[in-house]
Amino acid sequence: WCTALLWIVPAQAAGSYDLPQGKLVLKQEFQKLSGTLETGGKTTPITDGKVSGTEISFNAGGRAYRGRINGKQLELR
Repeated sequence: WCTALLWIVPAQAAGSYDLPQGKLVLKQEFQKLSGTLETGGKTTPITDGKVSGTEISFNAGGRAYRGRINGKQLELR
């Protein structure tokens, strides 16, 4: 019998991003994200931040966000 292991290396997501939704500041510790989203002068902490490969997800202000890291850019859906 063989054992197969799968490692998904998280993309480097830490940094500051100017998005249509506002300014997003992310801190990263391995696959976990923390930080803030500033919209309309109001700063909201993000919760449940995760990175899996190039895919990211987090919650802020009662809304769920998902996106993808593309080089040094972040594209939210």
